[in-house]
Amino acid sequence: MTRRLWRPLVGLAFAIAFGWLLARGLDWRAVRMVLTGAFPGPLLVGLVLLAVGFAARIARWWWMLRPLAPALPFTRCVRPFLASLALNNTLPFRAGDVARTVAFRDELGVPPGQVLGTLVIERVLDLVALLVLLGVGLGVTAAGELPRALVAGAALAGAVAVLGLAVAVAVPSATIARWQQRLGGGRVAEFLGHAAEALAPLRSAGQVMRLLALSLVAWTLEGAMYAAVAISLTVGAAPFAPWLALAAGTLSTLLPGTPGYVGTFDYFAARGMMAGGAGAAQATAFALLVHAMLWVPVTAVGGLLLVPLRGERVARRARAEAV
Repeated sequence: MTRRLWRPLVGLAFAIAFGWLLARGLDWRAVRMVLTGAFPGPLLVGLVLLAVGFAARIARWWWMLRPLAPALPFTRCVRPFLASLALNNTLPFRAGDVARTVAFRDELGVPPGQVLGTLVIERVLDLVALLVLLGVGLGVTAAGELPRALVAGAALAGAVAVLGLAVAVAVPSATIARWQQRLGGGRVAEFLGHAAEALAPLRSAGQVMRLLALSLVAWTLEGAMYAAVAISLTVGAAPFAPWLALAAGTLSTLLPGTPGYVGTFDYFAARGMMAGGAGAAQATAFALLVHAMLWVPVTAVGGLLLVPLRGERVARRARAEAV
């Protein structure tokens, strides 16, 4: 069996394991009753908050791309960002990240290496923002409800990511140029240079603080969507519990999983709500509804935005054949 085939199988195993942990001993009739009692008003508000949160994340990516392509308008970043999320939600191997790196080069006017550099920065900023929310949540709720392995693993991953990015940013341009010379030119050397250029804005402390602040705003808004779901379901939990569920559920995506992280996300998001005082049935209903709110709109909108991309590829192929 090839190594490439092992990854989805391991992800499936994790999904089944955490899905079983979530469902074990659960009163599904009580879960259904909680879900059927949802009030639609707060859910609509939650969708608006989610959209604003995603707009903030797209704006953050645009700010990272602007030093590389000053003429790039904000609107050009919307389709690659949402389409990549739709692909990540439905295909394995982080296909959406690959597509955002290479499939939209003409639309963005930015080489793939530079786009990849911005994705690395994006992931580290997300990790730091989520760890901040997790730390605050653990300070005001029952920390023992969350698996210690998740908390310790997330903290370690955050420390490694921040340290690695800091080291990458600190590498002098002359050193990168020498590495490129040793590689003898070609695409690999060019890719390395472009990735280093994408990290250059992080040499400014002001830019780092702006990007981190926007990250916190984006994830706080997404947490507000979680809070709207809790209000809709009348979940009895601590006020900060939805943000703790956001941090726990999203950080669980660091584990292997299926596209959309079925099972893993639901288990840890539910545990986050239980840490805030919610019952098992309420927490599970909350996690399932939040997962649907995250998956369905983003996948639908991102999928629709992929349609023009396929049309453009066909048109380019036709023009090439005509020549």
